[in-house]
Amino acid sequence: MASFQAPPGHLSQAEVLIISSLVEFQLTVNAPDPDLEDPCLTTADGQKVKSTSAIARYVAEAGKTNHLYPKDNPQQLADVDRWLEVAAALETAAASWVQPTCQQASDEARESSKAAVAEQLQLLEQQVQGKQYLVGSTLSLADVAVACAALPLFQSVLSAEARQPYPTLTAWIQDTSSSAHFNKVLGDVKLCSAESGWVAPTASSKADKKKKKAGKSDAGDAAQQQQQQNGDAKELDPEKAAKKAAKLAEKEAKKAKAAAKAAAQAAAAAAPAAGSEKKANKKAEAEAKKAADA
Repeated sequence: MASFQAPPGHLSQAEVLIISSLVEFQLTVNAPDPDLEDPCLTTADGQKVKSTSAIARYVAEAGKTNHLYPKDNPQQLADVDRWLEVAAALETAAASWVQPTCQQASDEARESSKAAVAEQLQLLEQQVQGKQYLVGSTLSLADVAVACAALPLFQSVLSAEARQPYPTLTAWIQDTSSSAHFNKVLGDVKLCSAESGWVAPTASSKADKKKKKAGKSDAGDAAQQQQQQNGDAKELDPEKAAKKAAKLAEKEAKKAKAAAKAAAQAAAAAAPAAGSEKKANKKAEAEAKKAADA
């Protein structure tokens, strides 16, 4: 079975879950990894697929149905591919504003990217005019990709005032994201509640990332402690415990024998010295007596 993993908060996770649900593709979604820079899908045979668009296309093609990516209709297929490029361009332009990439962007880079984001949104505003679906008469991969690329901006960055130039696009996003498959993954989608301006990411997001990394480290430490505890439990096996006790006893006996030998050597070395000292004392006493008689 294929597996998928993305950085925390990355738009690709919602997109892949929605697509896999629509095409009945079985997929294991691993917990988000703060150390990942890009989303990654690992196929059943171990191949790696990276980038949001490539993963979306792979899942749409690999599912039980291919209505999201109509290969039997060359014109519609080309249109879907074009919309995937639009979604990728919006994702790139919005990187300085949305999670998780916004934390690596400076305030200057974020401000300078506004024009590129506005340009992409204005393009979408014009192209969704009069359309329920971007390609054909049913939901396609184009709708899922574009909606998921735009949603982070409309949910957390663009205030009510900032959304005013894009009324058609706003309505299209709300309508598309309210469908059953979107709702199953995203729940009730709410737009940014700010009244004016573009809402920049807060510093607390960085702290959250550090906490997640710390949590990951703590989890690793806990796993290591558990392994140690498991190792200790194995040592409680009676046979192993007896062997270990015997080895310890043998080791202590060797230490005691070495200490006794050292003590004996020290005593032997001290004995001649004591005899010499006694002999010297007797000689001194004899000489003193002789001097006194004289």
